[in-house]
Amino acid sequence: MNNLREIWGNRFVHYMTELQKYMRFVFTGHLAIVLLFTIGAGGYAYSEWLKEVPSEFPSAIIAAILIGAALSIGSPVTLLKPADIVFFLPMENKLEEYLKRSLRYSLFSQLPIPYILFIVLLPLLAATDVAGKTQFILTAVVIFLVKWKYVETEYYYRRANEGEGIWKDRLVRFVLASLLFYAVLAGITYLYPLIPLIGVLMSVYYLFWKKRSDANPFPYEHFITLEQNRMMRFYRFANYFTDVPHLKGSVSRRAWLGFLMRPAQFGQTSPQRYLLRRTLMRTDDIFWLWVRLTALAVLGVVLIPFPIVVYIFIGALAFASSIQLVHALRAGDDFRMDMLFPEAESTREPAIRKTVTGVQLLQAISVLVAGLITVGISVTPVIMAAIVFIVSEVTIRASNEKTEEA
Repeated sequence: MNNLREIWGNRFVHYMTELQKYMRFVFTGHLAIVLLFTIGAGGYAYSEWLKEVPSEFPSAIIAAILIGAALSIGSPVTLLKPADIVFFLPMENKLEEYLKRSLRYSLFSQLPIPYILFIVLLPLLAATDVAGKTQFILTAVVIFLVKWKYVETEYYYRRANEGEGIWKDRLVRFVLASLLFYAVLAGITYLYPLIPLIGVLMSVYYLFWKKRSDANPFPYEHFITLEQNRMMRFYRFANYFTDVPHLKGSVSRRAWLGFLMRPAQFGQTSPQRYLLRRTLMRTDDIFWLWVRLTALAVLGVVLIPFPIVVYIFIGALAFASSIQLVHALRAGDDFRMDMLFPEAESTREPAIRKTVTGVQLLQAISVLVAGLITVGISVTPVIMAAIVFIVSEVTIRASNEKTEEA
């Protein structure tokens, strides 16, 4: 198969099939209900806030920063595979044909986020009278043009530097994009000359890295690693909803959390809990799963204006956190470090229960603090924290009873 256009087409079909295979487990009726409650409550709170927003609110600055950040972040989707290092070498002079299609897909797959942000910000911009219909239409056009050039700029920067210092490149593009959109949205006459000037700077920056990349060979290893990491992030996300055989776990030391761990000592009275705490803190999937769910619970307390909806929302997240932590800590029975200890197998389940209980207590405290800051000193934050802890404890005990019955 020497036609790179055909290779891209086949890989794209396989990629979309892979996405659809797992996304059908993600977008289920349960998630639709959660999204409905979240979007509805957030939209209501946003609309109520817009009624009271002062006219001097810096909406143009906020919109420029958010849209600039959304446009500046986004890696190219190449669908390259490890074997391409060998099999693409004879066709390297035709590789641009393959990469043009990858950059085109990268552009259209990354456009929805900045456009969604812009649509969400439109009521705020209209409420503060900082822009009119002309600026809105111009902004929509400029979003497309900037994203088009930024996708190619990041690609050429990565090709010239093999990805080193990519956040410096993104910072430069973020500053240029934020200034450009502020000049467009602010509606200040003396800022209009900045629009073509910033456009010229973006073009010069793009051409600079394009020329630099032409002098270097194509960095297969970097783009293949980038593609593998991108797919691994998708598999980790899908693994929250269904088992993904392609998933490879990763660990990080996280020395900054060392204060939560007692130093290892001879004659440890609870080695199972020691190992489980360390497993929870150092396993990326488990740790970031809990962090994300806890952050969502805190955001729900802060943003949702109806107490009953908050109770349901944080209760659902507490259930999800506890049940997934329990199952995650039970996994990996082929070999575990506790097998090296003269400990009975019966000590593992109580240790899992106590470990997850302690972690969920931290989640309840986080919800309590967020409630006290948002609502003030009252019984409502206490009820929120109690719901998180009670739902978690009931879930942990019910899961433990099912295990004993099995």
